[in-house]
Amino acid sequence: MGNLGNQGSRSLSRSLWGTIAIQNYHALAQELQLFTPDVCLAGNLDFLGSAVAEQILAAGIPIAHYVMNGQPGYPSDLVPSGDFAKNFYQYITVSDWICRNLTDNGYPTTTAQTIYPGAEVEQFYQAELPPRDQLRIVYAGLVMHYKGTDVLTEALYLLHQEGIDFTATIAGGSLTPDFVDLLKDFINEEGLAEKVQFTGLLDRQGLRELYKTHNVWVLPSRFNEPFSIGLVEAMVAGLTIVASDTGGSPEAILPQEGYANEHRLSGLIFESENALDLADNLSFLTLNPDQWEAMTRRGQQRGLTEFSRTRTIEQLEALLQKLHLAKQAL
Repeated sequence: MGNLGNQGSRSLSRSLWGTIAIQNYHALAQELQLFTPDVCLAGNLDFLGSAVAEQILAAGIPIAHYVMNGQPGYPSDLVPSGDFAKNFYQYITVSDWICRNLTDNGYPTTTAQTIYPGAEVEQFYQAELPPRDQLRIVYAGLVMHYKGTDVLTEALYLLHQEGIDFTATIAGGSLTPDFVDLLKDFINEEGLAEKVQFTGLLDRQGLRELYKTHNVWVLPSRFNEPFSIGLVEAMVAGLTIVASDTGGSPEAILPQEGYANEHRLSGLIFESENALDLADNLSFLTLNPDQWEAMTRRGQQRGLTEFSRTRTIEQLEALLQKLHLAKQAL
């Protein structure tokens, strides 16, 4: 897809695509002549493909490819090959789920390493936990069907039916305003208008202020989130995390793979698209105030120690240094 100003997105013809690829090749070749890096940290290759990686490897430059989506930007049969690539092309994944997904789809992951994308935890940290006098629930993200905000609103209706006291805020923009209208209509029709508010898109300062008045952060995604930095930000702000069991986001809550024995240590996990399970997990907090507080404190500490931007940078630097030293040893 290409973006031509006010014309929006359009499909590129095969010939234009080829022209752009050739231009990319020559531009990169010139850059590699001017600046020969010790190692390359690659990110999203969705619009570049593996040819760029092949070109960099052919110049004798190791690559650490940070994969932040379900696949690395090219099919598994186009993975860079050859002896140099085998030893000096390494995947970094933003979650163990991404790594497993790559393995399941035929990508070589023997040397892959998970490095969680760090959050700016210092900006969101709150020394005092928000009050837990009642459920004060927040969703912060795109208000879209695939993000499961309809699952959350249904769970709120179930809490209301059970007489559980709560307020909720849904913060975020949307690319599908009709979907937002349906959610608002549902809220009004079920008598929840005084309990649930929609703020629209908030900036980071707005989110920090919002988190001071809420105590539960819900991630109801029905699709496989690679990893949620927003979840970590809310966690270190002292909010209790309640997330669906999809993708890599549960790893921020759970110390190790699987949650049969780890559930409720530093957050709650519910079955994706199951509003009743989400409502049950939310009501658990009100029925178990001591566990609620302990869980929240463990989550906050986990966010601070395991998912800071500083920790991510240190891990990336160590891996890049390892690749560089291995190349020098040839």
